[in-house]
Amino acid sequence: MKEISSKLDEFMHEIVDCDMGNDPTQTKDLLDCQENRYKALKTELTSATSQGEELLTQVRKPNLTYNIISHVAAVERLLVQLEETEKQFDCFWQKHSTKLNHWLKFRTFLLNFKQMQATLDNHLKTACDMTEVGETAIRVDSLLQEAGDFEKLCNCDLDTATSVIEDGEKLMEDPLSQVDHIESKCEELRRTSALLLDKIQKRNLLLTKARELMDRIDKANEWCATGVEILAGEGGLIAVDKLLEDATSFGLTAPDQFRDMLMQSATQETRALVTQVAQRVEDVWLMVSVKRATLQRAAAKPARPVQSVPPQSAAIPATNHQMETSGGSESSGGEDAEARRSRRGHVLAELMQTERVYVQELGSILSGYKEEIEKPENQHLLPSTLVGQADVLFGNLHELFTFHQDVFLKDLEKSISATELVALCFVEKRDTFFRLYSYYCQNIPRSERLRETLVDTHLFLQACQLRLGHKLPLAAYLLKPVQRITKYQLLLKDLLRYSECGSMTTGLQSALDCMLVVLKCVNDSMHQIAITGVPLDISQQGELLMQGSFLVVSENKRDLRLRIRPRRRHIFLYEKAMLFCKPATKNSHNKATYHFKHDLQMSQIGLTESVKGDPRKFEVWRQGRAEVHTLTAASADLKRAWVERVKRVLLDQLNELKGERVRQYSAQHRTLIQTSSWDLGPPSQPQKAVAVPNPTRTASCDAHDEPCWSTDPSDDDDDEPDHPPVAEAVGLNGTIHRMVQFFSVAGSAQATSTFYVSQY
Repeated sequence: MKEISSKLDEFMHEIVDCDMGNDPTQTKDLLDCQENRYKALKTELTSATSQGEELLTQVRKPNLTYNIISHVAAVERLLVQLEETEKQFDCFWQKHSTKLNHWLKFRTFLLNFKQMQATLDNHLKTACDMTEVGETAIRVDSLLQEAGDFEKLCNCDLDTATSVIEDGEKLMEDPLSQVDHIESKCEELRRTSALLLDKIQKRNLLLTKARELMDRIDKANEWCATGVEILAGEGGLIAVDKLLEDATSFGLTAPDQFRDMLMQSATQETRALVTQVAQRVEDVWLMVSVKRATLQRAAAKPARPVQSVPPQSAAIPATNHQMETSGGSESSGGEDAEARRSRRGHVLAELMQTERVYVQELGSILSGYKEEIEKPENQHLLPSTLVGQADVLFGNLHELFTFHQDVFLKDLEKSISATELVALCFVEKRDTFFRLYSYYCQNIPRSERLRETLVDTHLFLQACQLRLGHKLPLAAYLLKPVQRITKYQLLLKDLLRYSECGSMTTGLQSALDCMLVVLKCVNDSMHQIAITGVPLDISQQGELLMQGSFLVVSENKRDLRLRIRPRRRHIFLYEKAMLFCKPATKNSHNKATYHFKHDLQMSQIGLTESVKGDPRKFEVWRQGRAEVHTLTAASADLKRAWVERVKRVLLDQLNELKGERVRQYSAQHRTLIQTSSWDLGPPSQPQKAVAVPNPTRTASCDAHDEPCWSTDPSDDDDDEPDHPPVAEAVGLNGTIHRMVQFFSVAGSAQATSTFYVSQY
C-alpha cells in the first residue's frame, strides 16, 4: 500500500511539473507516455483492491475473536482508502488528460496554420509573378494551360486551408481555448485564401481576354492580307463590299472604335502589337474605302449615248480614221499602264532584294568583325588602339542591323504586294531612320580616326576579311549604311515615276518627302558636328533649320575697317542664332570642318530681301544697320529659300509676343510709317528720308550683348558703296523695341514693309 501511494505521489508531481511542449509530436509522445503510466498505476490499484477484498473474505468468519475483528476493520479501512485514492486519481487524470489533449489539438492547429499560410503565401507570390499574357495565340494557350494546372494545385491547398479553419472553429468551442488567438489565425487564413482566389480569377480573366484579343488580331491580320490582295488585284465592288462585311466578324465597324476596343484589352506587354495592328487596319480600311468609292463612281458613270451619223460619203473616211486613232490611243494607254506596272514591279523587287542583301551585309560585318574583336580569346591578337574600342569603330551598327532585320524588312515583306503599304513603311519609320542614321553618321569621323590608326592591312582585319570572303576592306563596308539611306529616296523616286495618279502617288510622295527630310537632317547633323571653336551652347540655339555656303561682305558702323571684301562663309541657321563659319581645308579623312567666326542672334536682326544689282543677294543686319552682312547665294532659288526661312523665323518671333504688351504699345504709340529703301524711284529723283519725330527716344538694339566674333584677323577692305541709313522707329516711355524690315521687289521699285517687334 505504501509503495502504491509513493508511486501515485511521484506520478502526480511529475504531471504537475511537466512541460507540455510546443511541438505536437512531442506533446503526443508525452500524452502516450503518461497515459501508459496511468494505466499501469490503475492496474496496481485494482490489483491491490482485489487482494484486500480476497483477504477480507478469508478473515471474515463467525465467532471472531477481538484481535481478528480489529484486523478485519483495518483491512476494510484500507479498502476504503484505496477506493477513495482511485477515485481521486481517476479525477486528476481525467482533468490532466483533457488539458493535454486540448493542448495537442491547439499545437496541431498552429502547425497546420503555419504550413498552410506558408503554402498559400508561396502560391500568392507565384500568382503575382504570373504577369505574362503572351504575344501570340499559341503562347496564350500555353499560359492558359499553366494557369489551369496552377488553379488545380491551389484548389487542393485551399480545401486543406478550409479544413484547418474548421478545426480552429471547433477548437474555439472548447472552454480551455484562447478564442481570440485562434480566431485571428482563422481570419488570416480566410484573408489569404480569398486573396489567392481573387488573383487566380483575375489571371484567368486576363488570359481569356488576351486569347480573345489574339483571335481578333489574327482575324484582323487575315482581313488586312485579304484587303491587300484585293487592292493589288482587280477585285470589283462585290469583293470590296464582302471584305468590309467580313470585318464585322471580329468587331471592325470603324477603325477608331476598333482601336479603342483593342486598347481596352491591351496590356503593357501587348500595347505595341495592338498599336501596330490597329494602324495597319486603319491603313487598309482607308485604302479599301477609297477603292470602294472609286468603284462606285465608276459604276454610277452613265454610258455615252451612241450618236447616229448621217450617210455622207465624204465623212466616212474621216470617221474610220478617227475610230482607228481612238482605238490606237486606247491601246497605247493600256500598254503604257501595263509598262508602268511592270517597271513598278521591277523597282519593288529591287527594293526587296537590296534590302535583304543590306541586312545580310550588316550581319556579316557584325559577326565577322565586331564579334571577333570582342571575343576574349582574340584580345592578344588585336592592336592596342582597338582593344575596347569596338563601339567606336562600328557605332550603332548593331541597332541598325536589328531594326532592318526584325522590323523594316519584315514590314516590307508583308507590304510588298501593295505600293501604298510600302510607302507607309517609310512614313511610319521616319523617326527611327533619323535617330539611327544620324547617330551612325555622326560617329563616322571617330570611326575613321580610329581606323586610320589601324590600317586595313592589319593581319587581324585581313584574316577577318579573308574568312568572310569580302573583296573590299572593312572601310568600304562601313559606308554601306550611308549608301543605303541615300538609295531609298532614289528607289522611291522611281516608284513615284511609274505610279498612277491617286492614293498610290500621294503615299509615295509622302514617303519620298519623309526620306528627303531624313537625308537633310542627317546631312545637317554631319555638318553641325564639324563646327569648331563655337563660344555658344549650340544645343540652346534651337533646331538647325538650314545650312549652306555663301559669299559674305560685312560692314560695321563702329569700325569701318571691318568692311571687308567678300569671303566664303558656311552659314548655319538655327531658330535662335545664325552662325558664320569659315570652311577649312578638308582633312585627311576628306571631311569638311568649319571654324566659327561670328554669330547673330535672331532676336536682334533685320532682313533685306533684295539688294540692287544681283538677284542672288540679300542682307541681314542688326538694329539701325549698325552691322550689315550681305550674303550672296549660289543661285536665286537658294537665296529665295533662305529668305523665306529667315522671314518665317522672324514672323514666328513676332507671333510669340504677348498680346497685352502689343495692345499697350498700340495704345501708346503712333502708327508705324512706311519707310523707304534705296532706289525707290527713278535715278533722277532725289530720295528723301522719312522724318522721325522725337529722335531722342529712338529705339536701339545696343541694349543687347555684343555678338561673338572670331579672333582670326580679318581680310583687307573691299570698297563697296555705302547704303543710306534706315529710319529707326520711335519707342515711347523708354521701352526698348526692335524693328524688323522686309525689303521686297515690286516691279522696278523696291518697297519696304516695317514691322515693330517688342523685345522679349
